[in-house]
Amino acid sequence: MGASSSLLDETQSNYIKEQVDEKLKDFTPIYRKQYSVAYRSQIKDELEQRKEEHTQFLKQRPPPEAGKMLFEEIVWYFDDGRKWKERFIVIRACYVLEIHESYKSFLKGAPPQQRLMPTGGTILTAEDKYMELIDQCCPYTKNDREDFAPPVVDMPGQFPVYLRLPYRQDSYFCFKDEDAQADFISLLSDCVRHQNKADYLKKKTCDVKAFLKAFQLYRQEKGQYESWDMLIGSDVRGLANLFMEDLMPYLEKELKSKRTDKRKAWFATVESAYFLLQEHLFDRMTTLKEECKNKAKQQEALMRSDMDQITNSRTYLEGKLQAMVSEPATKYCTEQVQPHLPALLEEVMGPISLGFTEARDLSEGMMEQLCEDFQDPQQEVELRQALFKMSKANLQSCYEKVSGLKDHVQELQQTFNYSIKGLVDSTEIDLKQLMENVEYSFELLVKKALLDPSVNFSEAMQKASDRVLKQFDYDSSTVRKRIIQEALVNITLPNIKKHLAPSFKEELPKFEQYIFADYSNFISVENVYEDVIQQILEKDVSTVVKEAASRKKYNLITESKYKFSVSSLSSTPPGSAPSSPSRLNTSPSQRSPLPPSPLLTNGLTANRSVTVHSPNSENSTAMGRIDEGENKIPTEGSIDDVFFTSEMSNETKPEHRSTTNAKEPSVSSSPVIVITEAKEIPSSSAKAGDGSLSDLANKPTEIISPICKNSAEMEKFIEVMQSDNPAPTKAKISDESTHPITVCLSIEDAEAGEVHKKTTGKQFTDFPEKAPKSCSSLHLEDKNRPLDCVKEIRDLVVEVIEIEDTIEPYEDSNDDKDDDDEDIQRFQELEATI
Repeated sequence: MGASSSLLDETQSNYIKEQVDEKLKDFTPIYRKQYSVAYRSQIKDELEQRKEEHTQFLKQRPPPEAGKMLFEEIVWYFDDGRKWKERFIVIRACYVLEIHESYKSFLKGAPPQQRLMPTGGTILTAEDKYMELIDQCCPYTKNDREDFAPPVVDMPGQFPVYLRLPYRQDSYFCFKDEDAQADFISLLSDCVRHQNKADYLKKKTCDVKAFLKAFQLYRQEKGQYESWDMLIGSDVRGLANLFMEDLMPYLEKELKSKRTDKRKAWFATVESAYFLLQEHLFDRMTTLKEECKNKAKQQEALMRSDMDQITNSRTYLEGKLQAMVSEPATKYCTEQVQPHLPALLEEVMGPISLGFTEARDLSEGMMEQLCEDFQDPQQEVELRQALFKMSKANLQSCYEKVSGLKDHVQELQQTFNYSIKGLVDSTEIDLKQLMENVEYSFELLVKKALLDPSVNFSEAMQKASDRVLKQFDYDSSTVRKRIIQEALVNITLPNIKKHLAPSFKEELPKFEQYIFADYSNFISVENVYEDVIQQILEKDVSTVVKEAASRKKYNLITESKYKFSVSSLSSTPPGSAPSSPSRLNTSPSQRSPLPPSPLLTNGLTANRSVTVHSPNSENSTAMGRIDEGENKIPTEGSIDDVFFTSEMSNETKPEHRSTTNAKEPSVSSSPVIVITEAKEIPSSSAKAGDGSLSDLANKPTEIISPICKNSAEMEKFIEVMQSDNPAPTKAKISDESTHPITVCLSIEDAEAGEVHKKTTGKQFTDFPEKAPKSCSSLHLEDKNRPLDCVKEIRDLVVEVIEIEDTIEPYEDSNDDKDDDDEDIQRFQELEATI
């Protein structure tokens, strides 16, 4: 329902264009500088290979194509002739309404009569509320009841929808059914939100980043630091909204209509000026962006070659600005901002959490209903239809909870002059995305259960529902923490900048001297200055958010407290981001184990075991035990059972106590490695690699102490180690040394030990090539190098335990030969793992 441009004469049109050009003279230099800064930042991210982190469990459906239809229905529409007509309305994934004359014209491919972008729209369902809004927007008081809104008498249905659009004439729809009205309002609300925030202003391109920062600095130069809810839509529409504020007094003065319907003439004139302004701005901005893009391309080579120098120059400038700003900014935050942060968090978090809780309850109810209705996998067609219906759920009740922000933040709006509309829109977009992720993740898990006939389908659906709700809890917490963190910064930061501006605004140009002339286009003093202030504020905000996360009241899950079971993680829907928590193990017992240390594995045959003791533990319980008797290779999920065990077998406890009691005086906190060698039990049924080969009760014990002080101590230690009598192992080892030997787990250390392994035929042999006999080469002056004796001690251990001993296969039995072949294969796999 566009207005005729003839409402503006040539003089008025030229005046509007001149005003646009005049304002762009101030805006253009800021935009050029910000474009170069944004381009430099993009090159830096590319060189550092920064990737966006994904920290959500739920699987996200790929975004639909812009042409996909979200809505197509015949709706009563109030047209330019002020008559209700049936029109075929299509809403596509680009969130633009297409109004076609009829369904037949749509099928024929005829262009729509009107394309409606509901940017900044307000949706109402009551005529009196709508007329109140009109009274606020029109400078002319009504003398009588103008025929402005559609007459109620002629409405074809009882459920109207009024769409109020800023600087444009409004649109009206009507429905005969309340449910149809609710569905249309829900979808129309999505269009408004996405047109306001999601589609353009959230892009990460250079032109969008440059525009947003330039727009902010342009307003700050005019003393406007507070948030502004009309920065919506594209860059052209945002500038048009800003410039229209200055044009409104001129348009009111120029309107000389003496007709009784001055309201209609006013809104028509405003719309004509708005369209003309956008048209002129579009041409100018297109030329400006192309100019900046070409210039940035020319400077790209310099950016790439001198990126380190540019970064260092910016860092140096940041240090200078910190020295000037840090103290007054910190003082103001402490006195004027910190006291308000807990109350702000309370006011903002309350309605947002209510909205997300409502969304969780809605998701849980829908999934439970599906679990009750579909327990037979033969109902696949009906189930898919129900899943599709779930994806179209009406979230209006959730949005109403979030919209409560408008009623709860009156105080913060007065204190910080913050507009809450942008926060409401972005929060509702995040909530809707989370609900779509719930539906898609549940759908993937259900489809997976349908493809597996061996599972109980009803149980699988219930498990899928439980898993998705757990993942929703985590993702909801992550999203809400991000929302509240950004909200607290956006609410309070403008106030800080406005307070500091009188003191530092005139000083900032002096800091240009700290930037090399060649790099002046890539570094902005204003940007660095504001980054310094924001970093100071973010410390206080982070503290408040962390305190909130520690309280059960807000239901915010911390990373350290939230753990999924292995089964839950292994059943995460396919396609999750590699860096998402669904791909990570959250407990140490689920992490992939490191290769075993060469000290603990080299030379250990199938009937040897190593026990690691902590000398400082209260009762000297075993820290861990590695038993190679079963030829196990540690795998994910089994590390607790294979690599570290909390208890010893009953047979080893007496020997363990006698060994460790002798070492009680030692002050070392490093573990003591106890190596035992089993005696074979003669048995015709025994097989190589069988756990029955080890008699743990009769193992001789040798202690490897992680202490190395000097040659004398070392020789004494060697004598003890080489003795056939285990009794000397109980001798006290000097507690004066402060050099514990670190157990090495790297492949390089295994190679440095010069231990080579061979596999020949049906047996395998480990032997040292150059194991030294002593550590006499160590000197007392090497005290400060505690790892110097690692190699000698490691090689000595290999020699002491006589790794040249071999396992002789049983040749009388074919089964035993097969077992030996398995032993060889397992050993090769273990060696490859190490």
